[in-house]
Amino acid sequence: MPDSNKNHAPDNIKERFALEVSDNYVKKALAKKWRNHKSTLKKEYFLKNISLGEKLRNVPPGILRYQWEDAVRFWN
Repeated sequence: MPDSNKNHAPDNIKERFALEVSDNYVKKALAKKWRNHKSTLKKEYFLKNISLGEKLRNVPPGILRYQWEDAVRFWN
């Protein structure tokens, strides 16, 4: 997750919800969700038995192509 998003996340959450939580807790919770999201994407869309070209073309919905290509190259 980009640092700019990490820094704005606690403020966005405090604006939307009536919660008294620390920024550190919010950042840790978001980091866990982000890791789980990446893990799910890898399990569902990064199939080991297909070529790199096919993996690059298998872009999940809601993911930008360049972001997917970066992730595939990192995992490959």
